[in-house]
Amino acid sequence: MVRASDSDRSDEALMADVAVGQLDAFEILVTRHQNRVYRMALQMLANEEDAWDVSQEIFIKIYHARESYTEEAKFTTWLYRIANNAVIDRIRQLKRQSRFQSLEDSVSEPMSDTADALRELAVTEMGERMSAALMDLSERQRGMVIMKYYEGFSVKEIADVFECADGTVKATLFQAIRNLRDRLGELGVFNAEVVS
Repeated sequence: MVRASDSDRSDEALMADVAVGQLDAFEILVTRHQNRVYRMALQMLANEEDAWDVSQEIFIKIYHARESYTEEAKFTTWLYRIANNAVIDRIRQLKRQSRFQSLEDSVSEPMSDTADALRELAVTEMGERMSAALMDLSERQRGMVIMKYYEGFSVKEIADVFECADGTVKATLFQAIRNLRDRLGELGVFNAEVVS
């Protein structure tokens, strides 16, 4: 039974309860984190169905690994380490199955105003080009970029998830941004030489 005070408890305290089999605490954790986990998976996989599936798998893995969690570890770091590994495993699986693809073309409803239609087309095309450039990054670079710029993780938090030094995260992000800039230049989004 979920108590009113349970929703105010820390993730770490809830996870301690999950470790001893309290499903209500697990339900609160899933509710708190499922949207962020899904968004991260969607950004990395670029496919809604795969992102939904892997998000569910992540929480199943969390539940099965509940006894290995220690309260000294920050729950979100532990969660995103498992999530990142699960997404990378899914990417590799999809590559093996030759099903991996970039974002599907979005189909918008016809608009009566030509200017609005052109504006929406430009935004959609820009989003597709950005997604394509993001998908060209290595799994590690893509994961770090998504965590930093889409999910708002600090460099330290990313380092904890990837189990590496802060400097490694900074260097990887620097290289990823440079790769994105170059790829977006190739895709005609902007002139890469001007931005350099």
